[in-house]
Amino acid sequence: NESKNTTVRMSDRTLTLLLATGATFVCASLVARVRSRAARRLTMSGAAEPAVRWALDDDARTAASADQAHILAQAWGSDPEIGVFGGTLCAVPFVRTTTDGLVMHGSLAYCNGGGLREGSPRPGVCLVHTAVGPQDLYLRWRAHALATRGYVVLIADLLGDPHGDGWEPAWCGPRREVYTGEGRPLLQRRTREALQQLAESPLVDASRLALVGGS
Repeated sequence: NESKNTTVRMSDRTLTLLLATGATFVCASLVARVRSRAARRLTMSGAAEPAVRWALDDDARTAASADQAHILAQAWGSDPEIGVFGGTLCAVPFVRTTTDGLVMHGSLAYCNGGGLREGSPRPGVCLVHTAVGPQDLYLRWRAHALATRGYVVLIADLLGDPHGDGWEPAWCGPRREVYTGEGRPLLQRRTREALQQLAESPLVDASRLALVGGS
């Protein structure tokens, strides 16, 4: 398949703008650990879904506090756009290693049914995380919402964080520091690799890709 061999290309200026405006790595002082399995397994109905597994670590931390996890879970479960979708969510761990050795613990999400076109590759969206890393309930909620629209969504991991340790300033600080100043090319290279990894998925149309960040 020729499209699977397509190399993702974007200008340094475009990538820098996307990362600078959409994925500002500023670490907040967040201290509480969250182990909310019900919230991590949330689907559009709010029920547990065995086909949904966002991370290899089922106890990965996904929010700043238990209260925040509860609020996000409620908002996710009552999202009207997701609520009217008649299909099912699929989410799987997406673990890949960059050329410089960083093990990325991302998540790949897509939906089936609900009137979505089946049997052909879909456009892909790469979600770049904020300071706290990829294990984030809010990102999973956004990935789910995009998936109901027919996208295959990769929550990228630029910290190498399988357990949600990005919520701890002492852990995430040094890992974000490598991307500042002269480390900007490293950030750009790893982001490109995440996008390329998404493009290589057999679920994805490599000619239709987007990169989205949040802060």
